Amino acid sequence: MRPHTFRRAFAASCALAFGLTALTFACSGPATPVDSMSQDQTEDGLDVQFATAYSAFDGVHDYKVPAKVTGVKKPKWSASPPELVDLEVQSDGSVTITTRGVGVVTVTAKSGSLSGSMKLTIEKAEPAEWQAGSDRYNNGVVFQRPDGGRPPGDGGGAGGDRPPPNPSLACTNCHARGKSDVEHTPMQTAGFTDDEIVAIFTKGKKPAGVQQRIMPADRWQQIHQWKMEPEEQRGLVWYLRSLEPKSQGVIDFGGGRGKGDKSGGAPPP
Repeated sequence: MRPHTFRRAFAASCALAFGLTALTFACSGPATPVDSMSQDQTEDGLDVQFATAYSAFDGVHDYKVPAKVTGVKKPKWSASPPELVDLEVQSDGSVTITTRGVGVVTVTAKSGSLSGSMKLTIEKAEPAEWQAGSDRYNNGVVFQRPDGGRPPGDGGGAGGDRPPPNPSLACTNCHARGKSDVEHTPMQTAGFTDDEIVAIFTKGKKPAGVQQRIMPADRWQQIHQWKMEPEEQRGLVWYLRSLEPKSQGVIDFGGGRGKGDKSGGAPPP
């Protein structure tokens, strides 16, 4: 082959190779953004209950918050920053979060390409206030029926004309653990703000979307307005947040309010 003929053939082969390389790059170039988009679309997908939660830390008492996801069996749980909480995974795939400091923690559940997270705000509690709340909850003031303990004349429940009970009564008149329903451990109320919890025991007002289970809301509201000093109110919030999480069935996780609700509220069912 003559030299100039060889040079033309070499140049043509180089041009062809360069063209194939450019074509390959052009076809494969968009693959990275597409893959990233698909990954982003599957990064979410798990609803953590509660999506927004509140707890406390005082260095003396244990404060625990439960969390769970639905639709997967064994999610992997993590926390950021990790030093503020301990995570104890339960046999059903849920997790118990124990506070170890004050701050805001993101707790994340992952299962394959799916993930979901909750925001946990841990407030600074004071042991002295916790004690004031405990004392108010367990103050020993016992309910005395105005009729001397005799049942109403119609043989039914409490009479409609009966005055509301003494507002200084001990909470244990109805919430004696081990003897009656609890209803207000962190399993039910970790998604409620401090003000919402105070409104429950001072005004008989539950957050929107929280179900009634024992009696109609109007009657419950009349008998659930308890008197306490500001220190007792704060202390009772800490005391309730320190209760061991305990299931109460349909009202767990705010009666469904905690599902996928990152705003802290939900419309009534």
